[in-house]
Amino acid sequence: MRKIFTLLLVSLFAHSVSAQSVSFEEFLSQFPKASLPYSLSQEALRSQLEQRAGNQPVERPKLLEWQYYEFLPALEEDARTNRMPVYPEPVVALENETHHAVIYNTGRNFARQYKTYNIAVFDKKGKLIATRCIGGVNPVMLATAHISKDFIITIEEFSINWAKSYSTHGIEGNSIQSLTRLNTRIVKATAAVSDSLENWKNNPDLLENTHSQEAAK
Repeated sequence: MRKIFTLLLVSLFAHSVSAQSVSFEEFLSQFPKASLPYSLSQEALRSQLEQRAGNQPVERPKLLEWQYYEFLPALEEDARTNRMPVYPEPVVALENETHHAVIYNTGRNFARQYKTYNIAVFDKKGKLIATRCIGGVNPVMLATAHISKDFIITIEEFSINWAKSYSTHGIEGNSIQSLTRLNTRIVKATAAVSDSLENWKNNPDLLENTHSQEAAK
């Protein structure tokens, strides 16, 4: 028993040392580099749903390994407030003269076509400044994001109009007819989040219920 306990302590210590040895530069290296300005475009997000509608194979994304979670504390909060596990996907690393930023996806179950894109902004020393949700896609809506060189983000939200009712026919074998613009918002990524409205909410159930109530009128 004492031997097992000793091995357990050694294992925990090894994990602790491993976590402490991860540098901010190593964290950034997990993300493909991209230049500013950068966009999560309407075309790219729409194509995710069209791939699923056409029953096309979806490439398994690279996931961010657990030892890098310490740089993204919002992942822990996300895990606490949601029943489904978080599978963070590194998307891109961005940089200007004063800040670093990374975009990561916290999609949970792509069989449901949910993807949520978050941006975390750091100063040049690696201190986290702010994390916010800036876009995403699900079967009934998507939100695009255009990020300027100064990390000013324009978020545009659209509802998705399927050829056949999504609630009745689902996605497979369906096709997107058009997108309807719902709203536009502008946020400053280098500022702390002071209003919950600065975070885009990937909430397809709410939008579907709204559409159903409007159709019933």
